[in-house]
Amino acid sequence: MRILTRIAIAFPSKRDRLNARVGQSRLPRLTMLHRLLLTIVCCLALLASSLAPAAAQDVEGLDGVRAAYHDMLDLFYRPVAPADLLQAGWTTLRAAAPRRGAAAPGPLPDLPDDPDAAFQTFAGAYTSYVASLPPSFTPTMVAAAIETGMADSVHEQHTHYLPPSIMQRFLSTVGGGDESIGLGVQLSGITAGLITEVAPGGPADTAGLQSGDLVVAVDGQDISTADTPTLASTLVGPQGSTVKLTIDRGDGEPQTFVIARGPYYFPPLNSSVLPGGVGYVRLTDFVISGTSLPNGTEVLADLDRRLDDLDDQGAQSLILDLRNNGGGSVQTADEILGRFLPERVRTVREYDDRGHQTFEIASGRLHARQLPMAVLINGGSASASEMTAAALRDAHRAILVGQKTAGALASSELLPLPGGGGLQIAVAAANAPDSTTELDGIGVSPDVVAAESRTVADYRTGHDPLLDVAVAALSRAPAPPPAWPAVPALGPLDLDRLVGAALPGSDELPTNDRLTVTTRWQRLDYVHANELIDQNGGSPDPVGLLQAIRARGYQGTAMASYGALPGDLPTVSVDVDLYSTTDGAHEAISTNDIPELQQPMDPPVVAGEETSAYRGAWLATGSSLVVWRRGRAVFTVTYSDVPGFDRPASLAAIVQLVDARAAQLAIPH
Repeated sequence: MRILTRIAIAFPSKRDRLNARVGQSRLPRLTMLHRLLLTIVCCLALLASSLAPAAAQDVEGLDGVRAAYHDMLDLFYRPVAPADLLQAGWTTLRAAAPRRGAAAPGPLPDLPDDPDAAFQTFAGAYTSYVASLPPSFTPTMVAAAIETGMADSVHEQHTHYLPPSIMQRFLSTVGGGDESIGLGVQLSGITAGLITEVAPGGPADTAGLQSGDLVVAVDGQDISTADTPTLASTLVGPQGSTVKLTIDRGDGEPQTFVIARGPYYFPPLNSSVLPGGVGYVRLTDFVISGTSLPNGTEVLADLDRRLDDLDDQGAQSLILDLRNNGGGSVQTADEILGRFLPERVRTVREYDDRGHQTFEIASGRLHARQLPMAVLINGGSASASEMTAAALRDAHRAILVGQKTAGALASSELLPLPGGGGLQIAVAAANAPDSTTELDGIGVSPDVVAAESRTVADYRTGHDPLLDVAVAALSRAPAPPPAWPAVPALGPLDLDRLVGAALPGSDELPTNDRLTVTTRWQRLDYVHANELIDQNGGSPDPVGLLQAIRARGYQGTAMASYGALPGDLPTVSVDVDLYSTTDGAHEAISTNDIPELQQPMDPPVVAGEETSAYRGAWLATGSSLVVWRRGRAVFTVTYSDVPGFDRPASLAAIVQLVDARAAQLAIPH
């Protein structure tokens, strides 16, 4: 089956909000403020919400409340009582109403134990209350207060309500980020006015600003004592507007720069070779693989290119810098780990109190030349960063240097709600797969403890004391594994030549009342079975599943995802799995490899030579998929949305479209 790309991102805690990127989104409805406002750290997976099928909406906001209620009941990893959830939401509403100039509602009636009956009683009280609200307190605000109260009532750091603006900005971030409008500088939260980083090619870079510059005045106003949020607010403005900065470089009189605000982008990857043949790779976000980033790269291809370049430049060791990396896509983390770990190494264990358990496995191309390795971490390293550091440590592949990480590792789902907001719900605990070390709320401890001690002078000279510690620690790094990357039966170009034509273009998919945008935002070729396993959500026995897939003669997968934004709903994915024989393809389609995540259902359409269909469960809730075979190729179309808003007719139409293209493929036997 094919589930949505899961996300494991962490918003900075108060302690970790030391750096702020100054600018504003190109889209007016989006905001950068979530990095300053949210004081939580969270590990997220972008899947579907478990909203019960609803009748036509008759009260504004009630559909969102209903969705959040059923999400919490069905997916939160610890079972909760219906009456407790609804009462918590109502209590928050009663506190919020007076602040908005509205009378607080009266107490809720007694709620029955049955979930549907309890909500019906609650809905009656809700409807009565919103019928006479003042303009200062809209039904949308009422719903948001209730949704917030229900999420907060479980007192779990990964479970929260996200307003629409933060929800949308998050979706942009995990898709690789937007090219933003502003100056393109990153400010320190420790030293007032200190520029710690400048976006390459952005307005500040073009004007000549540098890391280590101190902003002492903005448009002639002294800001030398202003805190970072205050300074950041003075630098924001519309495209084309100008700002005059007075800069102290410590080398004489302050200098003045007049900068026109414009587009800028901080890429997630950079690399270099340090003195002594030390390769250095910095990763700031685990963006979704297969997406085209604003600078024209794709994160995995860019990483492979950089690792090859380091080899060509004679690197003899490697430092992976994950400081202040708040996380991102779990699948991307697995694929990056696959560059450094053998394919049988498990990377993370996910489980809940309902009896579910699954393991991820190192994915993708093991880099041909393995080097001794150190990983830099700090309190801003969270979720997928912690998963990556812990996996490398437990596999005795790298030495960890720096400070303890954020302690923000759990599997949560970010669930879109009617009205544009989102509900983040912890659906599973997560820990190191082999040592089973608990990390959530604890963090990953480094092998070599060293404090961040970078001064203004260090920024101006490019000196990084903690990086020096990591270089010294490389002498204690574990010996790397031998270079034995498996040679796939087919390369990506061969795979694309054989089956790539089955993947529709962006303008070919049919739309419906919810699937209004069908942009093809992801395109990937897999040639390793472990990539297929992780794409599908892992397995209770991933190594056994790896052996089974190999025994079927698996050769590779071509896949694409379609929708408005990476991770947004609804989303459609189309996959073609190629096997060496028809028998292998038959075994693949007739075997349910992941019953924890998919349950058989009647197919809405029949295609090819044999057809199966499934409905997603647990981490795949909200997905419906049809799988069929033509010769030695297996085709899958997955339609993912909020349950109750599935569209079987659209799923069937997309299957027919893909099958018509599949029938034209010339795949040799």
